Amino acid sequence: MTPRLQLDEDIDASVKSMQFVKAPEAAYQAVYSPTRQLLRRMIADEVERETALLADIQKRYRTPALDRFFVFTGMLGNHAFFLLALPFLHVFGLGVFARGLTFVVLWSVYLSGTVKDYISAPRPASPPVTQITQSPAHTLEYGFPSSHTAYVVASIAYCSYFMQSVWSTHFIWPCALWAVGLLVILGRIYCGLHSFVDVAGGAVIGLAEALAFIVLYGRIDALLLSTAGPLYMSVFVYVALMAIPPSLDLCPCCIDSVCATSVTLGLAIGAWIYARLPFLWHNGHNDRIAWDSSLTLGQNLLRCLLVMSLIVAWKLASKPVFIRLASRFAPAFCTATRPSASPAPCCESDAGSDAASELGYAEAARDGRGFKDCDSAEVAAYIEKNYPIPTSESIRAGRYGTHEIMASPENIARVPIYAGIGIIAGVVAPVVYHCLGLLPIH
Repeated sequence: MTPRLQLDEDIDASVKSMQFVKAPEAAYQAVYSPTRQLLRRMIADEVERETALLADIQKRYRTPALDRFFVFTGMLGNHAFFLLALPFLHVFGLGVFARGLTFVVLWSVYLSGTVKDYISAPRPASPPVTQITQSPAHTLEYGFPSSHTAYVVASIAYCSYFMQSVWSTHFIWPCALWAVGLLVILGRIYCGLHSFVDVAGGAVIGLAEALAFIVLYGRIDALLLSTAGPLYMSVFVYVALMAIPPSLDLCPCCIDSVCATSVTLGLAIGAWIYARLPFLWHNGHNDRIAWDSSLTLGQNLLRCLLVMSLIVAWKLASKPVFIRLASRFAPAFCTATRPSASPAPCCESDAGSDAASELGYAEAARDGRGFKDCDSAEVAAYIEKNYPIPTSESIRAGRYGTHEIMASPENIARVPIYAGIGIIAGVVAPVVYHCLGLLPIH
């Protein structure tokens, strides 16, 4: 179901009901290390101090036109937009740049999400702030750092380097990109979804990551295309996913991290295979999809349509298959989930819906489905059932909060599903182009 555009104060009731899935403070104290508690408290206190200022900004400057404008800019800076846009860089033969930018964007999703789960700091309180969003799902996530800011800053910094140092474009183009990025960042504050400290944290993470990739990506790319490249990448992604800290709340950041890193794994495998298929090479290049001006506009449009059709078809066909396989062949992971867990009282699901589990609840929220107000008795019962203060045994076992999302069959299945997207962009699509005569003449 397409999310409803929610712009006005009517969102507050659903936001408040969703916030009821937050674990009680005693649970944080029982589970989180002293360092983690200290960082969480520092950020949460700063967000609380800034909340009145954010509410005043909205009171002074908010208009229906600006609401719609900043909701739109937020769509330009989310990872769904990047996942749709990035395959086209490969379609048009940008090679190393395309892979580098894809890695920059998707690993910023991982880094910002991992920090969010570790810090576990809330977003600005609503009320007094009004959270203006296309989907209430955003309010399920922690606030610090701003993921939008992280991948916008990372991607623009990386593109700016190529524009100035590699392609020698006019300086106005990087300036235009930074202007758009600034609007996206300002929109996160205007929409009440992030505080100033959230945005600052996202900017630091994004800039640091971009600089690291600018300095190191040439070596990384050569390593990925080496004989053992897929093995290196598989081990790295596995270690990265195992390093995601479990959080007490059902923050869907860990799902985003699994999806994003899996796409990069698939892209690395796809590029490795492509480099070993000489019939796809063009003008001696074995690291990019062949493209040149001999292609007509119609051929380019058909190439774009084909790659998106392949990705959509893969997702629709592979999801039920890999979920069944994960449920059957990974019982050790699946039994880690809490069988008694129930959906939050603020989420109603249709009969037979996957929202009958906590994972389903998170995904239903992401899609903007079925929220209602909750009374205090429902909320208290939900928290008591699903968020008991962890015992020393459950802490040692690591079984609390998002551990149960990470260990679910649905989440395990995401690894091959999203890796398949990267493989399609990296090698399957060019093979199809070759078979259909949509590659330039060698």
